[in-house]
Amino acid sequence: MIRKNAQAPLDPATDAALLLRRIGFGTLALVLPLAALVSRRAAVVLVPIGVALLIIASLIEDPRKFVATLRALLLSRPGVILIGLIAWAFLSLVWSPFPGAAVEKAGNLMLAALLGFVGLSALPERMRSSNLNLVALGTGSAGIFALGLIAVAALRHAETPPGAVERGVSIILIMAWPALAWLLSRERGLSALGLALVVALLALTRFEDGETLAMIFGAVAFGAVTASRERATQIIATIVAGLMLLAPILPFLLAPLVSILPDSADDFAQMLSIWADVIRQSPIEVITGHGLDTVLRGQMSGTLPQPAPATLLFETWYELGLVGAAAAAACLYFAIRAAGRMTGALAAGGVAAFTTAFALSVFGFAPLLPWWLMTLTAVMLLFGAIARGQYRTDRPAVPLPTRAPNHTRPKASQPPRP
Repeated sequence: MIRKNAQAPLDPATDAALLLRRIGFGTLALVLPLAALVSRRAAVVLVPIGVALLIIASLIEDPRKFVATLRALLLSRPGVILIGLIAWAFLSLVWSPFPGAAVEKAGNLMLAALLGFVGLSALPERMRSSNLNLVALGTGSAGIFALGLIAVAALRHAETPPGAVERGVSIILIMAWPALAWLLSRERGLSALGLALVVALLALTRFEDGETLAMIFGAVAFGAVTASRERATQIIATIVAGLMLLAPILPFLLAPLVSILPDSADDFAQMLSIWADVIRQSPIEVITGHGLDTVLRGQMSGTLPQPAPATLLFETWYELGLVGAAAAAACLYFAIRAAGRMTGALAAGGVAAFTTAFALSVFGFAPLLPWWLMTLTAVMLLFGAIARGQYRTDRPAVPLPTRAPNHTRPKASQPPRP
């Protein structure tokens, strides 16, 4: 006797792909924020591993879809601009006075971009909620663990927590935006509120490094996009791209304002003076840049006066010039606009994440360091996965009746009764 409810035979390849995808995504969402609190190189190691597992799972399931999606991403307008920016960074090695060290920096940029492209291409068309729940679980548990480590360091009268903890807190703060977006998209308000409180407490411990202020900027962007998505996204994208593109004007605009500030702003005034002198003395390099990795090496060798501005704006213009700054501004503009087109709370979370990361780079936090590039790549992949885990179907509209109701239709003629 054949059972009608017999289960369909299992496909070992599909099961293997599902398992690899869960492990790979769990590495990015759950393991990364926890491991970053105990290892300084957690992001550099775990992000490539997680992306590699996602790629293997995608190749097992549907290799043609992976290749087609990757081709579409590379040929898209943001993809072409990003490829052009990386190509210009490699071309700047020709006139860089420190080509050996610059090759490593260019390689880190290319690796982060490559992992982003292939990672997004490896995500399935429909992401399971059981996998996406790991985003909030990993960030929340890591945040509570970080608060415990900071409290223990305070009880031991340590001036600062260990370096791994500080770096891990930075990773948790930026990863909090996709976690909050996921919780809000599922209408888990209490869980989102609890995570926000944990993140706020962590941000207060990083006040001196500017991360508290950067998270405030991100929160303002989150609220603005929630209130008016299209207009707020357009304004934020324009401001970010404009600051990147018009950065050389800033030292000349801010110099009169800094002069009336108290003596405590002397260091800031000196940095602006150095930036203005670089622009006046090197008009050609304003177009081409001095070459990749010349800011740090120039300070070490004495060719660039100290203290030079420790900000991504100055670093981009000094190393890559107008060409690199224009490409970076275009990348940021299109990326923020794309984030604003996501559904529901994802739009606010994506724009807030970009705002926070850009604010940190302006404040001089970890500019283009490998662990920070890997962290931003992981955050981008988390948002991409959450976007594919949203409900994509709407309840169909009830069609209007095209025929008259039964009581208004004429009755069919019946034969007379005998």
